[in-house]
Amino acid sequence: MRLATLALLATAPAAAQEMFHANSAHTGVYAAPGPRQLGGVKWTFKGGGPIVTSRAIAEGVVYIGAMDGHLYAIAQENGQEKWNFKSKMPIASSPAVAGGVVYFVSSAGSLAALEAATGKPKWVFPTEYERKFEAKHLHGYPPDAQTIPDAWDIFTSSPTLANAKVYFGSGDGNVYALDAETGVLQWKFATKDVVHSSPAVVDRTVYVGSWDSYLYAIDAESGQQRWAFKSGEDDVIHNQVGFQSSPAVVDGTVYVGFSTDNATPDAQGALYALEAPQVGIEPSVLWAVGRRISRSIRSVSSTA
Repeated sequence: MRLATLALLATAPAAAQEMFHANSAHTGVYAAPGPRQLGGVKWTFKGGGPIVTSRAIAEGVVYIGAMDGHLYAIAQENGQEKWNFKSKMPIASSPAVAGGVVYFVSSAGSLAALEAATGKPKWVFPTEYERKFEAKHLHGYPPDAQTIPDAWDIFTSSPTLANAKVYFGSGDGNVYALDAETGVLQWKFATKDVVHSSPAVVDRTVYVGSWDSYLYAIDAESGQQRWAFKSGEDDVIHNQVGFQSSPAVVDGTVYVGFSTDNATPDAQGALYALEAPQVGIEPSVLWAVGRRISRSIRSVSSTA
């Protein structure tokens, strides 16, 4: 069996890190100070399969999912397993935790809410279905007429907690908002392809990308579209087309990566900084970094 290891370095105790990229805006900024000096590995924990997710930490417990289908709860102090929950399918979604409840998106096509103390299911919300992005002649693989699932579409959307709701995307093309306490559907927003981007939620607006090449801003309460930003297409080999990355929002600016790999001049491996506009107006591009960028943006060299 292939094992994956989670390691905790010996540093100062971590503050609560309750969801993907630290907070609902996905800024990646944590309240705790970073380590000034490393003291070695404090402990390691071996899961039953590869770990491709980020961990959440709350109340002295580390929560993390693995591709063996288990969500693990691990004591932050000593790395001992407190409990595990077995999903039907691999877990490629980073968990979120708040109010004594752990949330994660299953590759089986559902969002599960577990009791943080015991791992017992509190409720499960099934989506219409889950799937990978797929296209004909994907990445140039023959035959041209064959529809091929994207083997590199590994991650599923990670849940975001805000406004007493949990927001997430799905392979069925929808963005969902559920009541965080009961799991009752509040609204769903349909895009035209797979949504494996993780939503950022700021000031009652949900920002999320879809494989249909649009970044959407959605009213967090009603589920109505505020605006949509269109990026490049790849109609030939569909190589990593669409918004796969998760946006981050800071001071009214939306930062999001976009990747495509064909000769269309719109965007290739671009990082966008978008000024979030009013309802119904397409956002303006403040700047972009990447290869062969158009949309009236001057070409710049990648910093990577």
